[in-house]
Amino acid sequence: MAWLAALIKAILEWATVEIKKDTKASDADDVPKDLKNRWKQRIEKQLNEAEKQKNENNNKNSGDS
Repeated sequence: MAWLAALIKAILEWATVEIKKDTKASDADDVPKDLKNRWKQRIEKQLNEAEKQKNENNNKNSGDS
């Protein structure tokens, strides 16, 4: 019976090591190119709108003086 306990202990130790292994981002699936492009376009659109809003606010403020 001691061999059975040793076997179970060895399996548990092996499983513990496997569970604790660090997974890396490189293991993850690649983000599709079209999704990256849509994100990029959305960010650029928001930046352009923010710049436009900033310019409008500056024009309003300079007209008030």
